[in-house]
Amino acid sequence: MNKLWKRGLTVLAAGAMSVSVAACGNTSANSGKENLVICTWGGALEDGIKAAAKGFEKKYNCKITWDSYTDYSKIQTMVNNDNVTWDVATLDSYWTYAGAKYLENIDYDIVDKTGIEDYTSKKGVGAYTFATVIAYNTSKYNSQTSPQTWADFFNTDKYPGKRTFYKNPIHLFEEALLADGVAPEDLYPIDIDRALNKLDTVKDSVSVWWESGSEPAQLLSSNEVDLASAWSGRIQDAKDEGEAVDYNYNQALCITDNWGIIKGTKHKKLANEFINYVTRPKAQARFAKTVSYGPVNQGAYQYLDDATIRKIPSSDYYKDQVVWFNPEWWAKNYDKANEKFQNWLLED
Repeated sequence: MNKLWKRGLTVLAAGAMSVSVAACGNTSANSGKENLVICTWGGALEDGIKAAAKGFEKKYNCKITWDSYTDYSKIQTMVNNDNVTWDVATLDSYWTYAGAKYLENIDYDIVDKTGIEDYTSKKGVGAYTFATVIAYNTSKYNSQTSPQTWADFFNTDKYPGKRTFYKNPIHLFEEALLADGVAPEDLYPIDIDRALNKLDTVKDSVSVWWESGSEPAQLLSSNEVDLASAWSGRIQDAKDEGEAVDYNYNQALCITDNWGIIKGTKHKKLANEFINYVTRPKAQARFAKTVSYGPVNQGAYQYLDDATIRKIPSSDYYKDQVVWFNPEWWAKNYDKANEKFQNWLLED
């Protein structure tokens, strides 16, 4: 089964386009070289992608302009107004289905599927993997005493303390259903009402509904919350920096973000060459060594040490623990699910 039954949604971040992007066209103003504009979610993820892309400009005699953050309304406006200024972007995997009409088909005569077969679709190619995990403040819990499953996480009597969840139904509903005893293989189609009923049992313990991926680690390390549903890479980074946070991969909800090519780009061939370049094994290994997220190309693991591999939720170490996200279901049902969730948040 195609592992695009997997990946999830990150926050739909909005951000103004940089001056450098607004000024660019078919070629770089300074060099006369073909200019490829890459939009990412920014931050450490972009650092990892830049590591993966090392050498691309020289090989293809081109210029890369980097921008952030991915904004779907901006992409729609670009395409609808025939004014496309981004060429390639990192996208939530669900959006390669929901936003398909705004994306070019991937050219698999250029993009080699070897090693990434499970992460390819008509409109998208996997960029990297990560997961939503159970995280905790190590001054309150440790690896033995912390919640080991989502059922534990929702058990406020046995595991007391303030909690934080992502303010979005994506993954939240999966967590609630797993906590309510639904088997991973039976999560989809999601029973929205059942998920909300389970969330009723923990609502009073939620002190913050986070919206930025950096928040859970900050909330945990500052003792504002004891437990968090959080993105693995963010917690790993904070842990590496000595913060009082940790996590486990039991029932982690595994995700990929995808590469997509914006419809109407004037650099379609170069865009496909870029996607191919950054999804090769050595490029993916450079990415995984730079940021605490995983490669989509299975060939990358031969270039990674064991310590790095153990941080990657999609590695074989955790294949029997993690649960994969279904982007196709969310592409069809997100609006309905989110409307019910937002109404639920307003209830007493």
